[in-house]
Amino acid sequence: MTPLRAYPAVADAWKPLASYLGERFDPALTNPQVLRRFLDQEWARLRPHFYQRSVGYLYDLTLFHYSGAKDGFFQTLIDFAGEHGLTGIADVGCGIGLDAQVLLGRGYDLHAYDLRNPSLAYARWRIAEEVGVSDRVFEMSELGQRRYELAYAVDVLGHASDPAALIDRLFAVADHVAVNMLPHDARHRFGSADLHPGLNHAQILPQLNYRGDLVRLAVSGENTVSIWRTRYR
Repeated sequence: MTPLRAYPAVADAWKPLASYLGERFDPALTNPQVLRRFLDQEWARLRPHFYQRSVGYLYDLTLFHYSGAKDGFFQTLIDFAGEHGLTGIADVGCGIGLDAQVLLGRGYDLHAYDLRNPSLAYARWRIAEEVGVSDRVFEMSELGQRRYELAYAVDVLGHASDPAALIDRLFAVADHVAVNMLPHDARHRFGSADLHPGLNHAQILPQLNYRGDLVRLAVSGENTVSIWRTRYR
């Protein structure tokens, strides 16, 4: 499968961000090393409200989309959805929504969810501009108003203050749940700001297993990809 990319190259992905931010757009932050220093400063200044206020995270998630780190996950997800004819999908923890934008363009009936923050606002604006739909991006509080054939969370559980509660919500709204988990590492991965935290798999996997039956297991680089059929009806 061709890797899911919202634009042909990362250089093209900076254009909508520049349009969205206007005079606030900083070309220097498209450089990963410059961005890393900026994110560490934001992390120190904004915690515990980093994700609710960060602008640098828009740049970081743009680079992350082109890193290839999620390619194995989406290969597994699309293969499984195709085999079972699943088209109604929820992207839970969508960030800036580049993955959601690709899947919408491929014809999936997809809704994207995240907390109210700059990333979600940018996702809503860009998908309306690029895809031409204005009813696909929602706040997390609205998750549960519709049922899906498949809900997925890519590197999201580590961000949750209560991972078990988020797992419960995923299984309550979808027939199948796909989860991508980073390697368990109690140390920060990126200096002072660990923007894509991992989880203790020994604690999380039993919670997934309690709520669903494992139907697909794969790897994506160092990450673990699992798809579960819910026991909730």
